[in-house]
Amino acid sequence: MFFQPSGLHFFTFRGVEVYLTLWYGILMGFVIFLWPAMGSMTMADGVLIALAITISLLVHEFGHAFMAKRYSLSPTIVLHAFGGFCAYAREAPSDGDDARVVFAGPLAGLVLAGLVFVFTLVAPGVVGAHPMITLFVSALLFINLVWSLINLLLPIYPLDGGQLFHLLMRRFMEEEKARRVALNVSIFTMIPVGLVAFLMWTSFLIAIFAVFVLMDNFMALQQDRPLVHRRSGRSSAKASSFHEELLQEAREALEKEDWREAARLAHHMRSVGSMPAKMLDQVWTILGVATVEMGEYEEAAKYLERAPKSGVVKKALQRCERGRTEG
Repeated sequence: MFFQPSGLHFFTFRGVEVYLTLWYGILMGFVIFLWPAMGSMTMADGVLIALAITISLLVHEFGHAFMAKRYSLSPTIVLHAFGGFCAYAREAPSDGDDARVVFAGPLAGLVLAGLVFVFTLVAPGVVGAHPMITLFVSALLFINLVWSLINLLLPIYPLDGGQLFHLLMRRFMEEEKARRVALNVSIFTMIPVGLVAFLMWTSFLIAIFAVFVLMDNFMALQQDRPLVHRRSGRSSAKASSFHEELLQEAREALEKEDWREAARLAHHMRSVGSMPAKMLDQVWTILGVATVEMGEYEEAAKYLERAPKSGVVKKALQRCERGRTEG
């Protein structure tokens, strides 16, 4: 997937770190400044809608994250240009557990929509007391109801519906065929949905999102990129050429001391499916060394604990402990 855990640390809630990317700031700037300029909204309206979007995304992603914490997956939330993304430091034990984590996101959004709807019934005077309150409540209700249903019901990868459809296909066919079916269904669903949405709302954001999804799906098909993490006990997993290419690029970035790029590539490897245990050991090593060099000691400790205790890892652990003590 093209969403990776990086960006500016926003806050931490119940052990889940939340990051903001520059592109999310640009998206919110578009909502606050440019969107009102193209219609009848004011800038204050844009601020309220941006706030409603942010709250809705956080509720959705924390739905994933809290379920992931039940399986000790160490989730991290990133808000980016196309919404939100929940990354995990570990793999879910099974496809069923993975499905529960995926389903928890839109479920949290639908619960919030239900609570907002009940509030409009219980306190109609408060909702209608001021146009700005009405706008904010309406935006919360619309986003969490409509987007949660779209995200859940459409088999478009990497939306939640696409991930659930892929996990379902894995129950009835072998892994490679399930992957290809899921990606082809995603592509042939995204094309008409993207066209209809663009024609209805004339939104360039929707058009750009559709293009990125289609590009990512086509690349996953061409590169034989897996769509799920390696499950525990599947030591027979084979490395794809895509994994090998990413690993080589990550090693080169590490040699050039481009720590952030090395970490990004290693995260990308973890997000695109099965790999042999020895390759995964190298990924943990690259992540541990790179994050130590970036001064992110708490995160580095998690990776170094999972890496084989080579000389490089032992030195990184020592630096990590010093950094955590001094910090």
